[in-house]
Amino acid sequence: MNNPCTLAVHESRLMWPNTPFQCVLSLGTGRYDDVKRSPSTFTSLRANINNLIFSATDTEGVHTLLGDLLPPDVYFRFNPMMNADVSLDENHPETLDKLVTDTQDYLNINRSKVAKLCLVLSTQRSSMSQAKDWLSQRTWEIKKTLI
Repeated sequence: MNNPCTLAVHESRLMWPNTPFQCVLSLGTGRYDDVKRSPSTFTSLRANINNLIFSATDTEGVHTLLGDLLPPDVYFRFNPMMNADVSLDENHPETLDKLVTDTQDYLNINRSKVAKLCLVLSTQRSSMSQAKDWLSQRTWEIKKTLI
């Protein structure tokens, strides 16, 4: 899966059905919008193939779904908009420098969201919550050994 967050949320709910999420963090590899640059029409074979590929690799659809299902102080997604379409195995220093710049710009624009994430991650949980988590984990481990 290109964005496995829904699978992770699903698996977590199966393992700990009564435990609320503390934080779900999704980190994307960056996205590039080339809609303006595509000369094909919606009826062309090329457009249909591109739409099929996009639907199979759509990471932002998962983001939208989780954004609707999880509270905003629990779910965070960072996926910078890039100025160029770059493959994952890119290694040219100039291109990598541009990716760094795009990412820094994105993080500057989303500074308040990053600060909110840091606050959530640094908040200490109560001893009672930690004890409940420990007990839940032990119960799950015992159930696994019995199966």
